[in-house]
Amino acid sequence: MEAMKEFQDRGFLHGSMRTIANNAGVAIGNVYRYFKNKEDLFNEIVEPVYQCFLRMEVHKQEICSFEEIVNSIMEVMKEYKIQLLIIVDKSKGTKYARFKEELTKFAEKSLRESLWPELQEKGIEVKDPFIFYVIASTFIEGLFLIFRKAEEEVATRYLIHQLMILFFDNLDKRFE
Repeated sequence: MEAMKEFQDRGFLHGSMRTIANNAGVAIGNVYRYFKNKEDLFNEIVEPVYQCFLRMEVHKQEICSFEEIVNSIMEVMKEYKIQLLIIVDKSKGTKYARFKEELTKFAEKSLRESLWPELQEKGIEVKDPFIFYVIASTFIEGLFLIFRKAEEEVATRYLIHQLMILFFDNLDKRFE
């Protein structure tokens, strides 16, 4: 789809309905018959990814671990890689502009809820719970670096596995 390519290349703010129409070989008026404006077209492209994220949040109780969250994101990435990267990197100026921040807060909450009790059980004190946000934020950024770079699913899964080891193996010992 030409619109997806335009938003992937130029983002929402710099994307052009005229360019989309020209590249699709249709008159600009024809595009406006189906989409009232650029935002409407952008929403059509990224809304499925956003809905997947909302379903993940709603089903949080069924997602037991941080690894399951990553697996859920991987599933979304398999089906909607381009749209996922568009919503994360190219949505400035839209209602989705804070998507990565929302995802980071979701990951931070899950990490805090799963790790903090484990640390307390071991008698390890977390002086400032903001560290869970820092861990989640840098992990999410690493995850999207991998999504941008890795082409094959096997390579992506391997890199994510390595990232998870780097971030989470013996994490409790780092708090001692």
